[in-house]
Amino acid sequence: MKEKSANEKVGIAIIVILISILLIIIVLYLLGVFNKKAKEADIVVDNTVMFKYSKKKWDTVDSKLYENYNWNKYSVYSDNKYLGRYDVVNMMDKWYVFTDDRTSVDVSGDKLYLGGEIKAKLSAFKKEKLTSDMVYVHSVLDYYKISRDDQNNYTFGYKVKFDFDDDEKKEELFVISNMFSSRNVDSSYSFMFIRDNDKTKMIYNNVSSGDKNLTGCYAYLFSVIKVEDTKSFQMIMKCSHYSTEKAEYGLYQYQNNNVELLLYNK
Repeated sequence: MKEKSANEKVGIAIIVILISILLIIIVLYLLGVFNKKAKEADIVVDNTVMFKYSKKKWDTVDSKLYENYNWNKYSVYSDNKYLGRYDVVNMMDKWYVFTDDRTSVDVSGDKLYLGGEIKAKLSAFKKEKLTSDMVYVHSVLDYYKISRDDQNNYTFGYKVKFDFDDDEKKEELFVISNMFSSRNVDSSYSFMFIRDNDKTKMIYNNVSSGDKNLTGCYAYLFSVIKVEDTKSFQMIMKCSHYSTEKAEYGLYQYQNNNVELLLYNK
């Protein structure tokens, strides 16, 4: 038998090495090394929207993909009060909460579920009554040419002192609205804004001419969270409609003296 030449031996060795590398790549792929899901923070708000933070970017999750998150552990909150760590499942676009033994947990009020490998923490805030601060409210309403009669007929009004931009100095967030009033008004309005460094930073504004108190929505501060490795807190705004579960949600953050809208869902 004719002995293989040196070149043939080198060629065979190269082919063996390439096949070995290909087999290793296939094995690693099957083990999930190359298709591993990126880490993310998952934020479920009521039954309406799911926000996620991954690779330093914010996005909403398509409802068609909700089933991919079924039976994951989430920190569950009702009206910003912690209920515990539970399994969360989405069925027919509605989220359900279960204990480890698959017992259903009833969650009422404003619902917030925080999960994912990137940690997100809920931060407590306190509502305070408006007193001399109404001068700031009136300046905003004057700017939008809302009559003084309507201004003094607000149905929702409070402020929140909180260090939203994490600079060790508290800002003041104002919520003011005359939505769902028991009397007719010339203008229906809802505002959320921040006062900082003697300036007003608008978060949300909606003004409707005529009496639309029952068809518009009332915007308020739903929750304040902090996602790990972000430079400021995130604000979740909910705009709630009268006698219906329909709502709009906005995700904002206050950074570098500016209000940034990250995501909006309606």
